[in-house]
Amino acid sequence: MDLIIIVVVAFILYGFFKRRTLLKQVNVFNQLLYIEKSPEKYIDEVDKLLRKMTTEKEKHINLIQKTTGLLYAGRFNESIQILTDEVKKIPPNWQHVYYHNLILSHFFNGEIDKGNEILEEATDVLNEYAKRDSNKKAIEFIYAIADFYNGKGESRIEFFKDLTEIGRNEYRIAFGYYFLGKIYEQENKDEESVAYLEKARYYGKGSFLEQFSRDFDKL
Repeated sequence: MDLIIIVVVAFILYGFFKRRTLLKQVNVFNQLLYIEKSPEKYIDEVDKLLRKMTTEKEKHINLIQKTTGLLYAGRFNESIQILTDEVKKIPPNWQHVYYHNLILSHFFNGEIDKGNEILEEATDVLNEYAKRDSNKKAIEFIYAIADFYNGKGESRIEFFKDLTEIGRNEYRIAFGYYFLGKIYEQENKDEESVAYLEKARYYGKGSFLEQFSRDFDKL
């Protein structure tokens, strides 16, 4: 009986310290990516985890997390390569992050057809995640960007305006300003376009959006 109690207590303590370690790591990631706005430092931090001995599931989670940094750093080819070649099995509850990073990497890399193809494949998964209120905006974000790259950006103006006000971090806010700027650029509303793209550069500092917002003819 004493041995059983010891094992149970040890298991509880392991779970407690494991959870605390994970929360600490999440805070570090958020600090590097969204507060310090340093995707490269974020990538380096994930690489430290990847060099450690972990389970296959943890490895795949860390690889997906790395592609978040690669996406924001504008290293789209590397993000695509990892997601398609190195992530052999998408861990439970990580499908939406996996497809978010893969689809957007293709779109921002100018590979519109491939982005559309993967979006179509992932539709059922994404729609399932969208049933949860906490996920709705994140999933709609993917569809809004897809609409923009498929020539339907005007239909998403209100979504991107809302994003500039309620985006969960400054990079999300930058996306809202960036796409508004590009939509108005397409409509030859130069004054509005320049104003929004300047804000996208400000909020998107350190990310690929900073450079994209300078390339006024880049879609």
